[in-house]
Amino acid sequence: MAADWNLPMPGPSPLTPIPTPSRRAKAPLWAVQVVAFLGSLGTGVVTNGVFFLATGACGFTEGMNFGLGLLLGITYIVGAAGVGPALRRFARRSSAVSTRAVLIALSLLMGLVAFVPQLAAWAAGDPARVGWSIWLVVALYSPLSGAFWPLVESYLSGGRSGDRLRRAIGQFNIIWAVAVLFALWAMGPAMKEHPLASLMAFGVVQIASIAFMWPLGSEPGEHILEEHEPHPPEYVPLLTTFRLLLPTSYFLVSVWSPYAPALLARLGVPLAWQTGVAATWMLTRLLAFAAMERWHGWHGRWGAVVVGVVGIVGGIGVALVAPSLGPHLALPGVIAGLAVLGIGNGVIYAAALYYALEVGKGEVEAGGTHEALIGVGFAGGPATGLAATLLVRLGVFPEPVLNLVVLGFLGGVLVIVAILVTRRVWRAARDAA
Repeated sequence: MAADWNLPMPGPSPLTPIPTPSRRAKAPLWAVQVVAFLGSLGTGVVTNGVFFLATGACGFTEGMNFGLGLLLGITYIVGAAGVGPALRRFARRSSAVSTRAVLIALSLLMGLVAFVPQLAAWAAGDPARVGWSIWLVVALYSPLSGAFWPLVESYLSGGRSGDRLRRAIGQFNIIWAVAVLFALWAMGPAMKEHPLASLMAFGVVQIASIAFMWPLGSEPGEHILEEHEPHPPEYVPLLTTFRLLLPTSYFLVSVWSPYAPALLARLGVPLAWQTGVAATWMLTRLLAFAAMERWHGWHGRWGAVVVGVVGIVGGIGVALVAPSLGPHLALPGVIAGLAVLGIGNGVIYAAALYYALEVGKGEVEAGGTHEALIGVGFAGGPATGLAATLLVRLGVFPEPVLNLVVLGFLGGVLVIVAILVTRRVWRAARDAA
C-alpha cells in the first residue's frame, strides 16, 4: 500500500489526509545540551588540563608537553575526519548500527580510558612512574573525542534551520564553554594531592551521560528540503573564510596550553590557581558566545572576521611578550592577553560552527570538517612550540627568549593567513560595492 499512497483513489473525501512516509524527528534540544555539558567536562580536562596533570603528577617538561599536544592534535583529526565515512560503512553492513549506538560506545570508551592513569598510579604506588599512561590516554581519548563531537553536532542541527538553528547553536556554545571552564577550575584544588583522580572523576561523568542519550533518537533529525530555509549567498564565502581562521585560532590557543604550566610556575602562580589563570581565555570566550547568542547582527557580516583576527593575533602576542616586561607587568599582561585571545577565539568558533551547520544542513560530515579543522590547530600549535624548544635546547637561541622565538614562528604563519583573509574581505567589500 505504501507504493500507492500518492495515486488518485476513487471517491475520497477532499478532507482526507494523504499519508506521507515517516520522517526522523529532531532530537530534543534539552537532551542534546545535557549530553554536550557532561561530555565537555571530560573533554575539557583532557584537551586543556592534561598538560597540568602531566607536569604536576608525572614531571613532564615543556618539550614533552608540546609533544603531547602534537599527539592530541593529530589523533583528533583522525577521529573527526573519519567518523562520517566510518559510520556509513558500518550502517551498510548492519542495520543495528545507529548514530546513537556509536555515540554511546564512544562515551563508554572515553570514560573508561580516563580511568587509566589513576589505576596505573595505584598499581605503581607513585604517579611519577606512570607518565606512559598520560601518553596512552591522549592517544586513545583524543580520536574518540574527535569522533564524538561531530555526532553530537549532527543531533544539534538535524531538523533545525534559520532562527531555530541559530538559537540552538548559541545555547550549545554557551553550555559546553561553561562546562570546560568549570572543569579547569574544579581540577585546580585537586592538583596538589590527587591530580589523576580528577581525570577519573570526569570519566565517571562521561559514562553517566549515556543515560541522557536515549531521548536523542537512533538517528539525528533530517533536513526536509522544503522546510530548510535557504541560506544567503554570502554565507558560502564566510564559511570558507572562517574555516581558514578556525584552525589558525586553535593553532594559537594550542601553543599556550602546553606552555602554560611551566610559564605560570615561573611567574609564581600557586599550583592550585594555575588552571584557573590559564583558563582566562575560556572565560572571555564564554562572554563572546553569550553576546553572539543574544545579538544576531553578526550573521552574514564580514566585521566578525575582523574582530576575530584582531582578537587572536593581539591576544596571543600580548600573552607571550608580557613575561619579558618585568615582575610587575608580567602576570597582568598575560591575563590581559589571554582575555583578548578568548574573545577572538569565541567569535571565530561560533561563526565557523554556525556557517558549517547552516550551509552543510546538519550532516555529520559538516561537523566532522569543523572538528577536524580544530584538530589541525591542536597539532600545529604544539609543533611550533616543539620546534622553538628544540632550537633553544640546541643553543641556537638563549632560554630567556623562548617566548619570542615562539612568537616569531607564529608571526610567520599569521602573515600568510592575514594575507589570505584580507584578500577575501577586500573581495567581499568590492562585490558588495
